[in-house]
Amino acid sequence: MSRIQDNPVEAYHHYLRKGDYKKAVRTLEYLISQYPKDIEPVLEIIDLAVNRLWEPELARKWLLRLIRMRTSWMDYALLGKVEAQMDNLHRAREYLSTAKILQKKHPKVLLDKTKPRELIRDVEDTIKYREALKLRQELETGTAGEVSAARPEKTPVKRTVSRPKQATTKKADKPSRTSAGEPSPPLTVKIEIPACRVPVKVDPPAHDILTALAGAATTSLDELRLLIDYHALSIRSGFDELLCLSAMNDVDRYWYQIETVKKVLKRFHGRVLLGDEVGLGKTIEAGMLIKEYLLRGMVRNVLILTPASLVSQWQEEMEMKFGIPFLSTDSPDFTKNPETFWKQRFLIASLGTARSDRNMPLVLAQFYDLVVVDEAHHLRNRTTKAWKLVNQLQKRFIFLLTATPIQNNLIELFNLITLLKPGQFKTEKVFRQEYVARGNLKKPVHRERLQELLREVMIRNTRSAIDLKLPKRFATTLRLEPSALEGKIYEDVGAHLKTLNLKKPMLNMLLREAGSSPFALRESLLKLRGDNDFGEIIAMIDSLEETSKGKALLELVQKNPAEKRIIFTQFLKSMDHVTALLKRRGIPFSTFRGDMTARAKDEAIGRFKADTPVLVSTESGGEGRNLQFCNTIINFDLPWNPMRIEQRIGRLHRIGQTRDVFIFNLSIRGTIEDYIMEILDSKINMFEMVIGEIEPILGHLEEEGDFDDLILDIWMRSANREGMKEQFGKLGDELAAAKQSYLKTQTLDREIFGEDYEI
Repeated sequence: MSRIQDNPVEAYHHYLRKGDYKKAVRTLEYLISQYPKDIEPVLEIIDLAVNRLWEPELARKWLLRLIRMRTSWMDYALLGKVEAQMDNLHRAREYLSTAKILQKKHPKVLLDKTKPRELIRDVEDTIKYREALKLRQELETGTAGEVSAARPEKTPVKRTVSRPKQATTKKADKPSRTSAGEPSPPLTVKIEIPACRVPVKVDPPAHDILTALAGAATTSLDELRLLIDYHALSIRSGFDELLCLSAMNDVDRYWYQIETVKKVLKRFHGRVLLGDEVGLGKTIEAGMLIKEYLLRGMVRNVLILTPASLVSQWQEEMEMKFGIPFLSTDSPDFTKNPETFWKQRFLIASLGTARSDRNMPLVLAQFYDLVVVDEAHHLRNRTTKAWKLVNQLQKRFIFLLTATPIQNNLIELFNLITLLKPGQFKTEKVFRQEYVARGNLKKPVHRERLQELLREVMIRNTRSAIDLKLPKRFATTLRLEPSALEGKIYEDVGAHLKTLNLKKPMLNMLLREAGSSPFALRESLLKLRGDNDFGEIIAMIDSLEETSKGKALLELVQKNPAEKRIIFTQFLKSMDHVTALLKRRGIPFSTFRGDMTARAKDEAIGRFKADTPVLVSTESGGEGRNLQFCNTIINFDLPWNPMRIEQRIGRLHRIGQTRDVFIFNLSIRGTIEDYIMEILDSKINMFEMVIGEIEPILGHLEEEGDFDDLILDIWMRSANREGMKEQFGKLGDELAAAKQSYLKTQTLDREIFGEDYEI
């Protein structure tokens, strides 16, 4: 209580961030006791009661006080909705009637830009929903007639009634009587069901089902319509409880993500720009929304568009965390039959592939219930094919995901919002006149009005708003000198591969294996041997007794034997080399591989958490699992794509980690991995950045394409080591420039958005 009394406003915002809404209410009640004429705390309590706590009695108490403080049709309308939710239907209609009268008297009084028709219709729908629910209960208990006769309100059920012919001339409000003066028999209900001829093949149901049907009561068409209306209204009003939360696998639940999903469902009606700062989980929010819409039957098919480098990552997360089996443009099914591919229910496609001349007509021919676009800042230019593709897609709902909605100027923001809600800013000409400073496309004017319009289509969670603080991260790269034999193997492999006409994917794999360990390379060389003479290189590998990486790895592991460490490697043969070294030194370990069963994976993580000091893992290791009990990573080899390196780190350096995280990278001098590490470490200080920042930085590179392809192109263009070093130097300069562009974008975003769009 002392915290509330010392600084109630600060305490209130603190409890809001923590999601402790009951304490937030108590803080507001204290504020009201100190400032009884201040209307703002009353409004805040009502908002918490209605939208966060959903306590209708609490909402009614403060709405009644608010009505005594001011006269507003919206307050009466909301009070009517609250009374309806409490099944006080008579009062609900009275308050709604008062709201309608006041609204007609003061039609220009609008709060929060709410349209009167929409709010009044919402209250009417709630009343109808509660009536339908009540009627259904009455029908089930057989008390419908009694309750209906006693109810002063007009029942929404319409019946077609047949009367005896001699009674047709009598008034409807007088009961007919027989000649003896007794009341006539009860009226019979005639059910009129429209019929149509439809060819249907029916398989007889089981005997017990037939028996149950024969003994069931009949239902009128009007009652069925009420039931349909009830289900439709329950979908609209039931977003306070998310269905997806119990249908996710190994996903940490954070309050701000849950509130974001609820807000999208309730207020944004399936069209939203998710602009969370990097590392806060926009992908998880989108996955939760996709799952929620599917579980509620509101969508049947989904198309996810993303940069090519993120296709596989999206596919993994949707499958493992949300149990949705997406097909992707990386799969063989796509190349075999593109026309059939685009008709599938769940698709993940690279934006570049979808916008190609070959695929764009096929994509536009389909209707998608939900379209998700990751890294949506690639749609900032309306003249590009990517923007035109998304604009022309036949779609019901659309989510745009980007941490940097604006990269160069405010017109990019106009272009993005136009995809979500055409006409929100009217035309570009009007947008420039009303919201952009003359002569400076980066400077907004009428900022408050601009922010009001953006709040209708955008949510942006920030680290400061959700009070996210992570421990520090320390990285060390050990650039190792190869032994004479190791150096010769690497040089000979590179020279030999230059003479062969191999496809890029094969070259990529062989060069990455060579950087990982000679033992990973040996297996592939044996398969390629055929007409290619790799015999001498294979013989050198067979004579290799130890590696520079192996020796450095053992030194790291033996420094603090009890400290838990994860050793990452990309290749199984490199993993075998590492585990053989650990066995030889008597160091206990567990292994985690992508081809293990789910049970075996769980057991491996369990042993690692309980008493095993080392986990040797392939690239897929620990995906979606809670590994924050460990705080040390050893990268035995390095993926060429820095986003993959970042993903490894992100499995430990994330919410829930309480200790500083230490990263050790092993690289052999003169290898491609060594050049990559040099530019990532010295040019952009990658290991000091927030998890998730590398992605937008790569997006600022002038050269398009996967980072892996850029690396392979450098190797193919370089005639010798000096040439390769020069080419990597140029790439490093481009990365540094890209980081500066990204930092400028961040500054611009903060100036325009600040912290005004959080949940």
